[in-house]
Amino acid sequence: MTNHSSSTRAAAGPLPETTAADKSKRFRDLIAVNFGNTLEWYDWTIYSIFAPYFAVQFFQPDNPTSALLSTLAVFAVGFVTRPLGGFLFGAYADRAGRRKSLTVAMMLTAFGSIAIAIAPTYGSVGVLASVLLLVARLLQGLAHGGEMGTSVTYLVERAPQGRRALFGSTSWVSVVLGTILATITGLILNSSLPSDDMKAWGWRIAFAIGGVLGLYALYLRRRLTETDAFEKASHSDGNDPDAESLLPGQSGSAGQVKRGLLHYWRSILIVFGLSAGGSVMFYTWLIYMPTYAQVHYKQDASSALVASLIAQVFFLGAVLGAGWLGDRIGRKPLVIAFGAAFVLLTIPIYNLVDGTFGTLLLAMLASLTAMALLFGVNGAVWAEVFPTKVRAAGVAGPLSFATAIFGGTAPYVNTALGQAGHQDWFLFYLVGVAAITLITGLLMRETKNNSLVRGA
Repeated sequence: MTNHSSSTRAAAGPLPETTAADKSKRFRDLIAVNFGNTLEWYDWTIYSIFAPYFAVQFFQPDNPTSALLSTLAVFAVGFVTRPLGGFLFGAYADRAGRRKSLTVAMMLTAFGSIAIAIAPTYGSVGVLASVLLLVARLLQGLAHGGEMGTSVTYLVERAPQGRRALFGSTSWVSVVLGTILATITGLILNSSLPSDDMKAWGWRIAFAIGGVLGLYALYLRRRLTETDAFEKASHSDGNDPDAESLLPGQSGSAGQVKRGLLHYWRSILIVFGLSAGGSVMFYTWLIYMPTYAQVHYKQDASSALVASLIAQVFFLGAVLGAGWLGDRIGRKPLVIAFGAAFVLLTIPIYNLVDGTFGTLLLAMLASLTAMALLFGVNGAVWAEVFPTKVRAAGVAGPLSFATAIFGGTAPYVNTALGQAGHQDWFLFYLVGVAAITLITGLLMRETKNNSLVRGA
């Protein structure tokens, strides 16, 4: 699995900016994109946190268990729509610009949160309440699918020379900040309101917060600067040999994205291979592990939550450090190190967890350290293996697809195999997916010096 146009691996990235105003604008753009990404993940996480409270509000209240299952099924539908959203928003970003795609994605996210916050209950409008919840989650799923790939593409293209991996790694900081913000919101509301009030209306506050902040993020994103790489690609004419080398077909044509993605199938495999291992480890260790410790070892919820929050804060620094390192030694060594670490250490680390605070914290710190190696550079790799005119779609499509297959199913597969008495099978599954990423790292070429204007 190699990048297939070594002739384009010369000048790396945009020229460094020299004025303080340019640097300040670049920093504001970085904040605006990541603030929106944080809210995307806040909304995504808040749904799962408060699902037990509002389940009977949108589905048949006579059967709370069935209502909760239906609510979680709607959550799963969001994962199903993410690959479609990844392709649609990615293709839109490649045709109309990264700024416009990110703005529309934020608009849908904010609308979805506000819609859920003010939606009528099953008791007042019947099945229409269920339909409204489903539509809101479908819209958020589409937006979420396009958000990550397009935001990473934007951040890497806007990065100063020699800082692509570091800028790309900030997207993962915003992801974790979103989950932390949602967790803290849940803690505050649960400690401030009686259980009956939480079930009746308290959960709406969390979605209203997301909606209001989402409108502010929308305002910020409308002021984003379009990337130099996109501007140069969109203004190239048909006689430009560099532009023609990017993609067969006319610039801006509807069939360009499809033909381009087929032409760059090796790059798609690289994005998919890196995303497979990253997503399954992210959802296993950062999202589900505290719940696993509570369910299987009866660990106290507060103890598990505190351990998780400490590990997540540690991860914020670790992923930025990995991004800094990746800009110096390259992306390939860190990808290989991630794959090798999880192939060799997944089973020993997993078996550390025994229901105590110390073992859960140690296991999460070890796993998140290994995760940071990949997450510090994967955004840069994704952007660097595609030419500009199909970059956003090329990243968002396979990223969302891999996340839906491996990430979204990880908690379910873990629970199902555990209940069937085959917990070890899940560990072998994790090792196998980590091996996919390891093989990808071994076969891919170093992308550090790839030009973002001409692609890889």
